[in-house]
Amino acid sequence: MRPRREDKNRSVNERILILCEGGKTEPNYFNGIKRDKAISNRLAALRIHVHHTKKNTAKELIAEAVELIKEAKEEKNPYNSSWIIVDRDGYTKHPEAFDRARAHGIHVSFSSPCFEYWILLHFEYTTSPFTNCEEVIGRLSRFMQGYAKAGDHYSLLKGSIGEAIARGERIIAHQNEVGTNQIWTSNPYSDVGILVSKLINL
Repeated sequence: MRPRREDKNRSVNERILILCEGGKTEPNYFNGIKRDKAISNRLAALRIHVHHTKKNTAKELIAEAVELIKEAKEEKNPYNSSWIIVDRDGYTKHPEAFDRARAHGIHVSFSSPCFEYWILLHFEYTTSPFTNCEEVIGRLSRFMQGYAKAGDHYSLLKGSIGEAIARGERIIAHQNEVGTNQIWTSNPYSDVGILVSKLINL
């Protein structure tokens, strides 16, 4: 199902398209932001579309985002910005995907090795590399017993989003300092906080 067109009588300051590589954790998190009544006054200036998709690679997400952006322009209801949420876990063509996203003006929110590292940043800061996502989840389970990807994590985590954003800024700075040439080679890493900060602080 395509994102619903906005009522022409509404005053919409900014429309944001978000496509997520993961089928549960990531869309649940961003849909949680959409539903948060505590920040609804700030979100009133936004129309956030977390688009449901079965695509699961960065390349596929970009292709779908390009099509959605094109459709929105044709309907004279364009998106102000478009984002894809991807991670490093198991994918090997990030340089190609990042180049294509950049060519189409699509922002990439990237986590390594997986989105769960962004969730972990709500509890602690660590620069220790992880072998895989299972290892991140194992560490996350210290704070969220019985963690499951399908959970409504945002409602549990929203009280510490400020700390997560600050820790995300620290890990970006750290990876820059140690000389990481490209973010997809960084471990750990997450710049999801850039998008989250945009959504909750507009």
